[in-house]
Amino acid sequence: MKRNFLLFLFIVSLCLGASAQGLTRKVLQPRWVGTWAAAPQPVVKSFMPFNNCMTDRSVRQIVKVSVGGEVLRLQLSNIYSTEPVEVRSVYIATATDSFAILPHSAKYLKFGGSYRTVIPAGKAIFSDALAFKLKPLQKLAITINYTKAPVVPTVHMGSRTTSYIMKGVTNAHSNFARAFRENHWFNIAAIDVYNDMARSVAVIGNSITDGKNSTDNAQNRWPDAMSEYLQLKYKETRVGVLNLGIGNNRVTIEGGFGATARTRFNRDVLEQRGIKSVIIFEGVNDIGAARSGQSEEVALKLIAGLDEMAKKAKGHGLKVYLGTITPFEGAAYYSVFHEAAREAVNLWIRNQKVADGVLDFDELLRDPDNHHRMRREWQSDWLHPNAAGYRAMGEYAATKLAGKL
Repeated sequence: MKRNFLLFLFIVSLCLGASAQGLTRKVLQPRWVGTWAAAPQPVVKSFMPFNNCMTDRSVRQIVKVSVGGEVLRLQLSNIYSTEPVEVRSVYIATATDSFAILPHSAKYLKFGGSYRTVIPAGKAIFSDALAFKLKPLQKLAITINYTKAPVVPTVHMGSRTTSYIMKGVTNAHSNFARAFRENHWFNIAAIDVYNDMARSVAVIGNSITDGKNSTDNAQNRWPDAMSEYLQLKYKETRVGVLNLGIGNNRVTIEGGFGATARTRFNRDVLEQRGIKSVIIFEGVNDIGAARSGQSEEVALKLIAGLDEMAKKAKGHGLKVYLGTITPFEGAAYYSVFHEAAREAVNLWIRNQKVADGVLDFDELLRDPDNHHRMRREWQSDWLHPNAAGYRAMGEYAATKLAGKL
């Protein structure tokens, strides 16, 4: 049995190599499915003020996956850097608490048959297939031993999860207790599992999806809650939930964090593996960035952007679900003009005929006595939900979409 499994891995690796060279795969068609993802973005110095150069550093990063599998691969991204990243080695292991791992579970990834790899400037790469028993909802530690890294790296700033940074090279028995700690992810972009019974849903959004004001290291953003609810209540669905939210992201207006949703939609959503559905939940930052008196103009541009992304996903054979924009009276964004834009966009979302369904987060979170404001018990700053609000969103989305994804 073990020999057959090793043969399977060998064939998968051959097929991946053929894919990278643009050759036809006739032996086996691997079915990779995303179990975790994060949207790459450039550094914003005001939010990452420390020295972000990881040359001769070891960085341990913790993620929580959605669906499980027995074979996985890791995607590393360097798309926003102008210099290559040189990696000495990467090992993964079951995470326990904080920086701690189960040393016996650790395995080193290979890239084209080698432990060392280089991520070219402006590119992303995949590791080779690796046998690793990944459980649903498992926390996984990814430790990268960098040889040389750009001063300005490709990151995901809103990890809500602590990364542990040490000088030099580490291994599975290294103690990270004295490591420098920073709540950002570096270069990690996705984890896929080989699982022909699963599929995934990609969620594109802003800071509400990215989990601002959720609990650090608790993995309680609304897509996390959705994933947990699907796995525990609807196990037969086997759906990976991929969080492609970026804080202060916008659909059409430049000036936010990361590329606009329209610009990054192909890469961050359509290029994910095994996706069958897309949730589009963006727009509040476009509205908030608009000057007073421009409510009609910003609403029309936002509707056009949402419509464009929905039609693009439908054109790729995907199911599409649109999320209504949540209320924000009490936040700095609020004015009667901004509220008019929000209500106009939400009216279109509820009545459009492009998407397969609507997640009415506005109706879910709004105060029944004041529809312009979030429920007090579910808000953190009148713009973002708190942990209880995120939990309500995730369970609502899972219940609404179970069996449809």
